[in-house]
Amino acid sequence: MRFDRVAKLYDSLNFFMERFASRPRKELLRQARGTVLEVGVGTGSSFKDYPPNEHVVAVDISREMLRHAREKLKNTDLNVRLRREDVQRLSFKDESFDTVFASWVFCSVADPVRGLTEVRRVLRKHGQLLLLEHVRSRGRVLGYLMDRLNPLVAKYGIDNINRDTVENLRKAGFKIQLERNLAHDVVKAIVAVK
Repeated sequence: MRFDRVAKLYDSLNFFMERFASRPRKELLRQARGTVLEVGVGTGSSFKDYPPNEHVVAVDISREMLRHAREKLKNTDLNVRLRREDVQRLSFKDESFDTVFASWVFCSVADPVRGLTEVRRVLRKHGQLLLLEHVRSRGRVLGYLMDRLNPLVAKYGIDNINRDTVENLRKAGFKIQLERNLAHDVVKAIVAVK
């Protein structure tokens, strides 16, 4: 699996992205309430950004990513249960969580609408989805370039650079409460509700 192959280098490769992401991720996670599910936890880079004593179920499709996340978990006071799960086929019962959080996830899910539909299924009524995502620019030139480069990036990377995550959220039945541009219109903080 491609995520297993990059797990040991993931934190090094994403060093600059993580420095950029930590502050907006902390802001989003302050809004988390109740039972929290983090999908695509990766190596656990988000653990440092949770409020203290948070109770979280964190899932990832990659065994190796989860192994690294377990190591990071030892240095926190969070109560986190790690599980291997595919966001496109979550094993949780309907309406199990009050908050779902993800950062840099739906750019790499094979069927993002299916994954988002699963997230919506496991959210309780009035539950919230907190996202930090990079998306396709709506700008004519930049959007065109992202579309042209995506096959190469997707082939040699682990994600797609031209996903329309906001539209995918609507297709999955979410209502957008907040869509804030963090870097041009390519990186966004998004809050959506069931």
